[in-house]
Amino acid sequence: MPLPSIGLPALWDIPVAAGVPALLGQSVSTGITASASTILATALDEYTITSAASQWGIFTASNQPVLTSGHVRAVDIQSMYQTSDAPQENGSFLSYNKSRIPGHYEVEMVCDGSSFEYGSASIFSDLLSSMGLSSSPSSAAQTKALFTAALGQLSSSLDLYAVATPEATYSNVNILGYSLEREARRGVSMLYARIYLQEIRMTAKAGAATAQEASGQSMVTGGNVQTQSLTPDQENAINPLDAF
Repeated sequence: MPLPSIGLPALWDIPVAAGVPALLGQSVSTGITASASTILATALDEYTITSAASQWGIFTASNQPVLTSGHVRAVDIQSMYQTSDAPQENGSFLSYNKSRIPGHYEVEMVCDGSSFEYGSASIFSDLLSSMGLSSSPSSAAQTKALFTAALGQLSSSLDLYAVATPEATYSNVNILGYSLEREARRGVSMLYARIYLQEIRMTAKAGAATAQEASGQSMVTGGNVQTQSLTPDQENAINPLDAF
Protein backbone atom coordinates (compact mmCIF):
# COMPACT_ATOMS: atom_id res chain seq x y z
CA MET A 1 0.00 0.00 0.00
CA PRO A 2 1.60 3.25 -1.07
CA LEU A 3 2.03 5.97 1.52
CA PRO A 4 -0.24 8.95 1.07
CA SER A 5 1.46 12.10 -0.06
CA ILE A 6 1.38 14.91 2.46
CA GLY A 7 1.53 18.39 1.09
CA LEU A 8 4.01 20.82 2.56
CA PRO A 9 2.98 24.36 3.42
CA ALA A 10 3.91 27.05 0.95
CA LEU A 11 5.40 29.19 3.75
CA TRP A 12 6.98 27.83 6.90
CA ASP A 13 5.60 29.22 10.14
CA ILE A 14 9.01 30.06 11.63
CA PRO A 15 9.22 33.08 13.93
CA VAL A 16 11.61 35.84 13.00
CA ALA A 17 13.63 36.71 16.10
CA ALA A 18 17.16 37.13 17.36
CA GLY A 19 19.01 33.84 17.16
CA VAL A 20 16.65 32.26 14.59
CA PRO A 21 18.31 32.11 11.14
CA ALA A 22 16.37 32.89 7.99
CA LEU A 23 15.01 29.69 6.35
CA LEU A 24 13.93 28.78 2.84
CA GLY A 25 10.38 29.83 2.18
CA GLN A 26 10.78 33.16 3.90
CA SER A 27 10.99 36.28 1.84
CA VAL A 28 14.29 38.06 1.23
CA SER A 29 13.23 41.02 3.34
CA THR A 30 12.26 38.69 6.16
CA GLY A 31 15.67 36.96 6.01
CA ILE A 32 17.48 40.29 6.04
CA THR A 33 15.42 41.37 9.05
CA ALA A 34 16.25 38.16 10.91
CA SER A 35 19.98 38.44 10.15
CA ALA A 36 20.06 42.09 11.18
CA SER A 37 18.21 41.22 14.38
CA THR A 38 20.77 38.51 15.21
CA ILE A 39 23.75 40.79 14.53
CA LEU A 40 22.19 43.59 16.60
CA ALA A 41 21.52 41.24 19.51
CA THR A 42 25.12 39.95 19.43
CA ALA A 43 26.51 43.48 19.38
CA LEU A 44 24.21 44.46 22.24
CA ASP A 45 25.38 41.51 24.33
CA GLU A 46 29.03 42.38 23.71
CA TYR A 47 28.39 46.02 24.64
CA THR A 48 26.59 44.97 27.82
CA ILE A 49 29.47 42.70 28.89
CA THR A 50 32.07 45.38 28.12
CA SER A 51 30.08 48.06 29.94
CA ALA A 52 29.62 45.84 32.99
CA ALA A 53 33.36 45.09 33.12
CA SER A 54 34.10 48.81 33.40
CA GLN A 55 31.55 49.36 36.19
CA TRP A 56 32.04 46.31 38.42
CA GLY A 57 35.17 44.95 40.05
CA ILE A 58 38.44 45.96 41.69
CA PHE A 59 40.28 48.94 40.21
CA THR A 60 43.55 50.76 40.83
CA ALA A 61 43.94 54.45 41.70
CA SER A 62 44.29 55.19 37.96
CA ASN A 63 40.92 53.50 37.27
CA GLN A 64 42.49 50.39 35.71
CA PRO A 65 40.97 46.95 36.40
CA VAL A 66 43.16 44.74 38.56
CA LEU A 67 41.94 41.28 37.48
CA THR A 68 40.86 41.31 33.84
CA SER A 69 41.03 37.54 33.33
CA GLY A 70 38.03 37.06 35.63
CA HIS A 71 34.46 38.27 35.29
CA VAL A 72 32.64 39.70 38.31
CA ARG A 73 29.79 37.48 39.41
CA ALA A 74 28.76 39.03 42.74
CA VAL A 75 29.72 41.88 45.09
CA ASP A 76 29.03 41.95 48.84
CA ILE A 77 29.27 45.28 50.71
CA GLN A 78 29.28 45.36 54.53
CA SER A 79 29.09 48.72 56.34
CA MET A 80 28.43 48.62 60.09
CA TYR A 81 28.63 50.76 63.23
CA GLN A 82 29.60 49.66 66.74
CA THR A 83 28.51 51.01 70.11
CA SER A 84 30.79 51.32 73.15
CA ASP A 85 29.49 49.87 76.42
CA ALA A 86 30.64 50.63 79.96
CA PRO A 87 29.84 48.38 82.97
CA GLN A 88 27.65 49.82 85.71
CA GLU A 89 26.52 48.69 89.13
CA ASN A 90 24.36 45.59 89.65
CA GLY A 91 25.44 44.06 86.33
CA SER A 92 24.02 46.82 84.14
CA PHE A 93 25.85 48.65 81.37
CA LEU A 94 25.73 51.98 79.60
CA SER A 95 26.08 52.55 75.85
CA TYR A 96 27.69 55.94 75.41
CA ASN A 97 29.17 56.13 71.92
CA LYS A 98 28.70 54.88 68.37
CA SER A 99 31.50 54.70 65.82
CA ARG A 100 31.85 53.30 62.32
CA ILE A 101 34.04 50.24 61.90
CA PRO A 102 36.09 49.62 58.71
CA GLY A 103 34.03 48.27 55.84
CA HIS A 104 34.40 44.70 54.61
CA TYR A 105 33.87 43.73 50.98
CA GLU A 106 33.71 40.48 49.05
CA VAL A 107 34.02 40.23 45.27
CA GLU A 108 33.24 36.91 43.57
CA MET A 109 34.85 36.41 40.17
CA VAL A 110 34.76 33.55 37.67
CA CYS A 111 37.69 32.73 35.39
CA ASP A 112 37.10 30.47 32.39
CA GLY A 113 40.42 31.23 30.70
CA SER A 114 38.79 32.90 27.70
CA SER A 115 40.14 36.43 28.09
CA PHE A 116 43.20 38.22 29.40
CA GLU A 117 44.35 41.83 29.40
CA TYR A 118 46.91 43.76 31.39
CA GLY A 119 45.25 45.20 34.46
CA SER A 120 47.76 46.11 37.15
CA ALA A 121 50.82 46.12 34.87
CA SER A 122 53.47 45.80 37.57
CA ILE A 123 51.94 42.65 39.04
CA PHE A 124 51.18 40.88 35.77
CA SER A 125 54.49 41.72 34.11
CA ASP A 126 56.37 40.17 37.05
CA LEU A 127 54.14 37.10 36.98
CA LEU A 128 54.58 36.64 33.23
CA SER A 129 58.36 36.73 33.57
CA SER A 130 58.31 34.29 36.50
CA MET A 131 56.17 31.86 34.46
CA GLY A 132 58.50 32.10 31.46
CA LEU A 133 56.01 33.98 29.29
CA SER A 134 57.02 36.98 27.19
CA SER A 135 53.47 37.92 26.21
CA SER A 136 49.87 37.19 27.13
CA PRO A 137 49.04 33.53 27.90
CA SER A 138 48.05 31.53 24.83
CA SER A 139 45.90 28.87 26.50
CA ALA A 140 43.08 28.73 29.01
CA ALA A 141 45.26 26.76 31.45
CA GLN A 142 47.94 29.47 31.42
CA THR A 143 45.32 32.18 31.93
CA LYS A 144 43.89 30.37 34.96
CA ALA A 145 47.37 29.78 36.39
CA LEU A 146 48.18 33.47 35.99
CA PHE A 147 44.84 34.42 37.55
CA THR A 148 45.55 32.23 40.61
CA ALA A 149 49.10 33.56 40.95
CA ALA A 150 47.83 37.14 40.72
CA LEU A 151 45.44 36.50 43.61
CA GLY A 152 48.35 35.40 45.78
CA GLN A 153 50.41 38.46 44.85
CA LEU A 154 47.52 40.83 45.53
CA SER A 155 46.80 39.25 48.92
CA SER A 156 50.35 39.95 50.14
CA SER A 157 50.48 43.45 48.65
CA LEU A 158 50.08 46.65 50.69
CA ASP A 159 48.59 48.58 47.77
CA LEU A 160 45.19 50.21 48.06
CA TYR A 161 42.43 49.66 45.52
CA ALA A 162 38.80 50.58 44.97
CA VAL A 163 35.71 48.36 44.74
CA ALA A 164 33.47 49.82 42.05
CA THR A 165 29.75 49.32 41.49
CA PRO A 166 27.40 51.31 39.23
CA GLU A 167 25.91 53.01 42.32
CA ALA A 168 29.02 53.77 44.42
CA THR A 169 32.80 53.37 44.60
CA TYR A 170 34.50 52.27 47.82
CA SER A 171 38.08 53.57 47.92
CA ASN A 172 41.12 52.78 50.09
CA VAL A 173 40.58 49.03 50.35
CA ASN A 174 43.23 46.34 50.65
CA ILE A 175 42.97 42.70 49.57
CA LEU A 176 43.26 40.42 52.61
CA GLY A 177 42.88 37.01 50.97
CA TYR A 178 40.82 34.81 48.70
CA SER A 179 39.18 31.41 48.38
CA LEU A 180 38.93 29.20 45.28
CA GLU A 181 36.08 26.87 44.39
CA ARG A 182 35.34 24.37 41.62
CA GLU A 183 32.13 22.40 41.30
CA ALA A 184 31.00 19.70 38.93
CA ARG A 185 27.54 21.24 38.98
CA ARG A 186 28.86 24.51 37.54
CA GLY A 187 31.62 22.93 35.46
CA VAL A 188 35.02 21.82 36.74
CA SER A 189 36.72 24.01 34.15
CA MET A 190 35.19 27.14 35.71
CA LEU A 191 37.34 28.68 38.44
CA TYR A 192 35.38 30.65 41.05
CA ALA A 193 37.31 33.00 43.32
CA ARG A 194 35.94 34.94 46.29
CA ILE A 195 38.18 37.89 47.15
CA TYR A 196 38.07 39.43 50.65
CA LEU A 197 38.85 43.12 51.10
CA GLN A 198 38.86 45.57 54.01
CA GLU A 199 38.72 49.34 54.21
CA ILE A 200 41.94 51.02 55.35
CA ARG A 201 41.48 54.19 57.41
CA MET A 202 43.71 57.02 56.26
CA THR A 203 44.65 59.31 59.19
CA ALA A 204 46.28 62.73 59.06
CA LYS A 205 49.87 63.18 60.22
CA ALA A 206 50.56 65.61 63.06
CA GLY A 207 53.00 68.42 62.34
CA ALA A 208 54.33 71.48 64.15
CA ALA A 209 54.98 74.87 62.60
CA THR A 210 58.49 76.29 62.88
CA ALA A 211 58.70 79.69 64.61
CA GLN A 212 61.28 82.35 63.78
CA GLU A 213 62.31 82.67 67.44
CA ALA A 214 62.91 79.75 69.80
CA SER A 215 60.80 81.43 72.47
CA GLY A 216 57.77 81.37 70.17
CA GLN A 217 57.98 77.66 69.41
CA SER A 218 54.93 75.75 70.62
CA MET A 219 55.38 72.88 73.06
CA VAL A 220 55.45 69.45 71.44
CA THR A 221 55.03 66.28 73.49
CA GLY A 222 57.33 63.59 72.19
CA GLY A 223 56.94 60.95 74.87
CA ASN A 224 54.69 59.66 77.61
CA VAL A 225 52.95 62.32 79.69
CA GLN A 226 53.51 61.92 83.45
CA THR A 227 50.80 62.85 85.93
CA GLN A 228 51.49 65.62 88.45
CA SER A 229 49.82 66.61 91.69
CA LEU A 230 47.50 69.62 91.71
CA THR A 231 48.69 72.86 93.22
CA PRO A 232 46.63 74.38 96.07
CA ASP A 233 45.22 77.01 93.70
CA GLN A 234 44.16 74.37 91.14
CA GLU A 235 42.57 72.23 93.84
CA ASN A 236 40.74 75.26 95.23
CA ALA A 237 39.43 76.06 91.74
CA ILE A 238 37.99 72.56 91.45
CA ASN A 239 36.71 72.31 95.03
CA PRO A 240 36.13 75.86 96.37
CA LEU A 241 36.63 76.35 100.11
CA ASP A 242 33.60 77.19 102.19
CA ALA A 243 33.15 80.85 103.04
CA PHE A 244 32.64 80.01 106.69
